[in-house]
Amino acid sequence: MLDKVDIKSILFSFVIGAVIGLFAQIVLNTVPDLRSLLICVLISGIIGLIIGTVISFIMALLPAKYAKPGSYFIINNLIALFVTLVAILSLYFYGIENFNAKDLVIVLVIALVIIVTANIINYYKYKRTNKKLIEFIQKRTNVK
Repeated sequence: MLDKVDIKSILFSFVIGAVIGLFAQIVLNTVPDLRSLLICVLISGIIGLIIGTVISFIMALLPAKYAKPGSYFIINNLIALFVTLVAILSLYFYGIENFNAKDLVIVLVIALVIIVTANIINYYKYKRTNKKLIEFIQKRTNVK
């Protein structure tokens, strides 16, 4: 199972988490100085890293019949949204004191937009790379 875990995807989740944290802090305007902003972004990145690890392990457990690119990216996106929702709701209910329902909705919308956008970009990068690979293989077979 560990050989199926995508380390690059886990590290990418750290970046996505940091970006979500950065946008949330900027929109909510909750940090007084740059040092606090950096700490919040780092914590968000670590939360993203944990979420990415959970997502990668869940994806590694899925059967091979879901390995088609379209269904893989849709399932990955749904799992990412669900795990992120659980993480943000747990922070809302158990963690942050000054976090009201309006802030929760704002953070959830920011997370939704960033996660869906990142998955769409990742899917199109996959499609483009796959297309280039097919063209390369076709050129090599035509030359011989």
